[in-house]
Amino acid sequence: MTGLSDEEIERLMRLGSPERVARRALVPLDRPALVVVVDGFFRIYRNAAFVRDVSLGMAARGDVLGAAAAFEERGAETGAEALCDGSILILSKAAWDQATAAEPSLSVALAASVARRLTRLEQRVEEQTRSGVEARVAAALAELAGAFGARVEDGIRLDLPLSQEDLARLAGTTRENCSAIVAGFARAGLVRGGRLRGLVVLDPDGLRRAADQTSLPERRPAPPE
Repeated sequence: MTGLSDEEIERLMRLGSPERVARRALVPLDRPALVVVVDGFFRIYRNAAFVRDVSLGMAARGDVLGAAAAFEERGAETGAEALCDGSILILSKAAWDQATAAEPSLSVALAASVARRLTRLEQRVEEQTRSGVEARVAAALAELAGAFGARVEDGIRLDLPLSQEDLARLAGTTRENCSAIVAGFARAGLVRGGRLRGLVVLDPDGLRRAADQTSLPERRPAPPE
């Protein structure tokens, strides 16, 4: 994932207010301020009318959140949930303007972060309306592997402090459904391991094909006895 560099984050630390965030804490993104992820992993979500919330994706070190609210625009993001203990930097719009006046490249990083989030929102809406549960779990795993995975000899290893419940919420399903689907992926040779910490994606192309399903396969009627 692209975002602010370590050097850019260090320079911004002098202008903002750093905060420690405990696991499961919620960070509002509808206030007039920018939020820079300094450490940890966060689930970005949007409140919805008929469900608890809709996950928009993940954020990690260097990602800039809450841009729409900071610039007095209506944003897709409602908040960010800390998936482990972490830290963030709160920047007022005035502080951000001061920083970008001295270093215009920060504006480019912010634009990239916003564009990435909007693209993910469109994908999430399509997934929720057209995809079956299995496809959504596959899409969430493929996204995590592509953004945070490390190449190993036999695939892509995930070493994230996430639970099956976290993956389920990213996919918009229950923990029980998610566990069963991941177990099915393991039996099919797509992944190895059931927990996200240490899970290895053995067949990234196969996982992406599963994610591209627009609906669950139709069940054939049982033959008459």
